[in-house]
Amino acid sequence: MLIDYHLHNHFSPDSDTDTRKLIEKMRDMGIKNICITNHGEWFDEENEEAGVFDYNEVFPRFLKAKKDIEILRPKYPDMDIGFGLELQYQPEAIDGIRKLIDDVQFDFILGSVHLMEGYVISGGKNAEKFFKGKTEEKAYSAYFETLLNWAKTGNFDVVAHFDVIKKFGIEHYGPFQPEKYKPLIFRILEEMKKKGIGIELNTGSLHKRCKELFPHPDILKWCVEIGIDNYTMGSDAHDLDEAGRYLDEALAIAKEVGIKALSTYKNRVPVKASII
Repeated sequence: MLIDYHLHNHFSPDSDTDTRKLIEKMRDMGIKNICITNHGEWFDEENEEAGVFDYNEVFPRFLKAKKDIEILRPKYPDMDIGFGLELQYQPEAIDGIRKLIDDVQFDFILGSVHLMEGYVISGGKNAEKFFKGKTEEKAYSAYFETLLNWAKTGNFDVVAHFDVIKKFGIEHYGPFQPEKYKPLIFRILEEMKKKGIGIELNTGSLHKRCKELFPHPDILKWCVEIGIDNYTMGSDAHDLDEAGRYLDEALAIAKEVGIKALSTYKNRVPVKASII
């Protein structure tokens, strides 16, 4: 079973992908369970990389995004097309985030940490500035502490690209060694388990930049050990060429570390399907 639960289309500020073409691409690849998870934040002229969460902007945009999917679903009866959302951690916007979740019925919500000290550490022209002058321990620990704070809110279903900090960090510090941060990572996983939050196998950098799955397979083993219930897969695609890439490889890793099922979501309720 292959699923792609991290896809972006033209309702995201960093994508211009047509929804119909995206659905057809996934269907042609034989991936019948998908979820379109656009960014809640929108880029403004002054802060074009980080994005800002503005309820008055995001609410009407996602009503349009939802309508777009609802119109297309009947045309593809063999496809299960979820309506999702990707939220980055912005504690100053937490009231607006909760209002959006209450006011718009999503099938699935990803939680991400993209922003550290005003820099987008997952990409963009200023990503490198976050690492400048920092030791590995300081940079990575700050990231994981932020992810822990995000998990404590319980405002999402699945953590996206759990260790995305390594995407650029690997160029500064060498290969990521999760064992160094095991106590802190376990605190995050324990919080996720308590809140019912799952984890994503994200293939976005499997063959570029850090050339690893997010998260590292060791972290997935710890997820199984600690009893995380729900696992999704996502290509994190922002254009058609990226959609569905390397999911077979992610599935092989999932089986290798002992994951027995993947979850899809409807109205934020997970349904497991065995991969054994």
